[in-house]
Amino acid sequence: MSTDLECVDLPRSAALRGVRRRIGLSFLGHPSAYAVGVCFVSLLSMATTLIVPRLLDPVAFGAFALLGTLFQYAARADLGLSQLADRDLAGGAPDAAARGVELLRASWALGLGALLILTPLAVLGAVLSGRFAPGDAALAVVAGVLGMVAHAPTSIYRAASQHWDFALLALLQQAGLTAPRLAGLLLGGVTGCFAALTLWSGLLAAAFAQPRHAWAWRPAIVLPMVRAALPLFAFNTLWLVTTTANRWIAALLSAPDQLGLFAFGANLAMVGLAIVGTVAQVRYPKLLGAMALAPEGRSALLAGEIRRAGLALAAVALAAIPLTAPVIALLFPGYEGAAGATVWLALACVPLGTAAWIVPMALVLTASPLREALRVFGSSLALLALGMAAGDALAGITGQGAACAGAGLFLFAGLIGLFRRADILSPEAARRAVLTQTTLLAALALALTVWEATP
Repeated sequence: MSTDLECVDLPRSAALRGVRRRIGLSFLGHPSAYAVGVCFVSLLSMATTLIVPRLLDPVAFGAFALLGTLFQYAARADLGLSQLADRDLAGGAPDAAARGVELLRASWALGLGALLILTPLAVLGAVLSGRFAPGDAALAVVAGVLGMVAHAPTSIYRAASQHWDFALLALLQQAGLTAPRLAGLLLGGVTGCFAALTLWSGLLAAAFAQPRHAWAWRPAIVLPMVRAALPLFAFNTLWLVTTTANRWIAALLSAPDQLGLFAFGANLAMVGLAIVGTVAQVRYPKLLGAMALAPEGRSALLAGEIRRAGLALAAVALAAIPLTAPVIALLFPGYEGAAGATVWLALACVPLGTAAWIVPMALVLTASPLREALRVFGSSLALLALGMAAGDALAGITGQGAACAGAGLFLFAGLIGLFRRADILSPEAARRAVLTQTTLLAALALALTVWEATP
């Protein structure tokens, strides 16, 4: 039976059917269209991120960065349903169409619940911390939750291999981080930015997620789905929290202007990680397929992938050493004080970027995602907090950036341990992978030290 969900009323909305009939969009049906398109849109998003600091002073940018993480956290309010879709709808399951309907209804149910729970919590956090406005916190949460609902049909299309529908909606969602976000920022500052994201996500949810299903869900169906998805949700959420927690830790350690400078470098690093992670989402199914066809060679295959990703990222980090300070001085006047932290965060992207490349496979291949997430990400998060506190005491935000590099290497080693426990990597391949990353990071740190000591 076909996995094309057009055989039922859902998930292809009337708006999506209308767009599909337009001439000139058939190329989106090619499997590579998303990979090419998302790289292009991600570059536009990166350009937007680079423009933002030119419009905000460091104090305002610090608030903007924290609100951006709230937006990301709220966008995970589906509690793992998108990962559950990958499991339940892939491979032409005979009940794929009906299951797709249930998943969309469950996403609406969780979205409505998240709005009721997370919005007042975010407002309370804003009042207690004083780092950003309560209204902005509410907008960030609402935008994230609506984005989660809008993403529900996208995840269904992805799991059912409906490339055209998936590519179109995924690119539309990613586009919200470009022109709409920038327009809102220009018109209304930080508040306008998150108001624009709320409007964009709301329009996508209304057009493609079929709001009539918002009240058609049943607890007897939703609750078992949530229970099944929670381990996957925990794994993905702890990964996100671990890679974004440095901003919140910096908010506890630093004054508002220093937080803004650190957040500047952290946001640049996160853009790089997001691009790596996005491309990995397209790449990893092919790797999994190749590993399934040749189980005896999967260790060598994965080890080679890890090595190539690490070397490519190390080359980018090496170029960042001489370029970071002059580029910041040229393009971002007022942020020169961020150069030291930014270059260390660029170095941190070598182990973290390699981890981002293999995290999707780790989620699929581990038999105990919740236990592994607590073991790998929980310990990394604790080390990050301790390291940043020590680094701040020694060298301010530059020390905080250096701690992020060390914690990133620890996280990478933890993921390699996960693959070793799952019998995917051999002991020798696992040791070689960790040694390679350690050598790369040590060589980059030495190069940075020599560069800074050179007149």
